[in-house]
Amino acid sequence: MASVGLLLIAMVGVVRPAIASWRHHTATATGTMAAYDPETRVLTVSSASGSAPYHLAADARVWLGNHRLPVAELPSHVGAQVTVSWSDSDGVRTTHTVRLAADPSVGR
Repeated sequence: MASVGLLLIAMVGVVRPAIASWRHHTATATGTMAAYDPETRVLTVSSASGSAPYHLAADARVWLGNHRLPVAELPSHVGAQVTVSWSDSDGVRTTHTVRLAADPSVGR
C-alpha cells in the first residue's frame, strides 16, 4: 500500500506541470503601434494607460483588415491603431497575432 501512495505522489509531480501548460492564458491589448524593432522583433503598443513591449513569436501573423501582411511591413505601419493577442511567460509578453486598423490612411 505504501508503494501505491509513493506512486501517486510521483504521478502528481509529473502530471501537474502538464496540466498547467494546458491552461495557457491569453489577453489582448489595443492602442497605437508606437514602434517596431525588426532586429529584436519587439513591437511597442501605446495607450492611455501607458506603453508596453510585445515580442513577436517566430510564427506571428500580421493582419491589415482581413489581408495578411509580412512581418517585414510592420515598420511602415508605425502610428497605426493595433490590437495584439498576447500571453505572458516569465514576465515576457509574446504575441502571435497582430491586427492593424483597416483604414488605409493610417500608418502610411
